[in-house]
Amino acid sequence: MKKGIVLLLIAVACGVPLGEGSFTLRDGSIDGPDRINGTETKSFSIANVGEFGHTLVVADSEGRVVAATDLVAAGADARLDVDLEAGTYSVTCRIVTEDQEGNLIDHYELGMHRTVIVDR
Repeated sequence: MKKGIVLLLIAVACGVPLGEGSFTLRDGSIDGPDRINGTETKSFSIANVGEFGHTLVVADSEGRVVAATDLVAAGADARLDVDLEAGTYSVTCRIVTEDQEGNLIDHYELGMHRTVIVDR
């Protein structure tokens, strides 16, 4: 039992997606599934392994937000329950910050987005 818990903790610390509904937020990317089976309420587990806070926003193919987390602090985990129909969704971080020189830093533009297909 202890070995399984240790492996789980190592996987989370290294940002390894833990299953079909798991997403890892990194500074500059989102790791997770490209395809999810079944249309029903899904419970996504989210691990932020980056240095900065991030969000996870799920939008349908028309760009309508269907679910979103609050800010997930660096090193924190979150859970997001969302009802999904078959289709294509974008999963993004929509944080925009400003650096010390006044430049806008858009997490989406830095690569924090992916497409996920939900099958019936």
